Amino acid sequence: MSIGSVVIPAWLRYGAVALLAAGAAWTAQGWRMDAALAKQQSGFDQAMSAASAEALQRQHELQGKLDAQQERWALAEAEQYKELRNAEVEIERLRADIDAGRQRLRVRATCPASGATGMSEAGTTASLDHGATAELDQAARSDYFALRAGIGRVTQQLAACQARLR
Repeated sequence: MSIGSVVIPAWLRYGAVALLAAGAAWTAQGWRMDAALAKQQSGFDQAMSAASAEALQRQHELQGKLDAQQERWALAEAEQYKELRNAEVEIERLRADIDAGRQRLRVRATCPASGATGMSEAGTTASLDHGATAELDQAARSDYFALRAGIGRVTQQLAACQARLR
């Protein structure tokens, strides 16, 4: 075969056709590879989207549980502090009543039979009341009220801790 006056050898013609066929095959293979990669990427994107949606749903569930737990803790804590404040108010009322003489603080005590009355122990009986009462001195009173307040505070704090752990 000749083009114009130039003669193209057969091997060159077959080589050109083979080269064109290889180029076309290369291009077709590229298109198929691009389609396969796009399909694989689409599957990966769908899987990641599903995993992300599931993780987000789980996070919302856990956050809801945490919020509910914190609300229960806050309510229990508020109740315990209310009871603690009520106990403190009661102790203060009792202290004021005792200081004002509206109530008496009595302690079981024994008083010696002799002493202030001038009577001898032999002349008194164990059941004889000389009209004297035993009372706490001022230092013992403040210690008593501090102990009562501390007991109330610790009891309420313990109850609050136990409620929080439930």
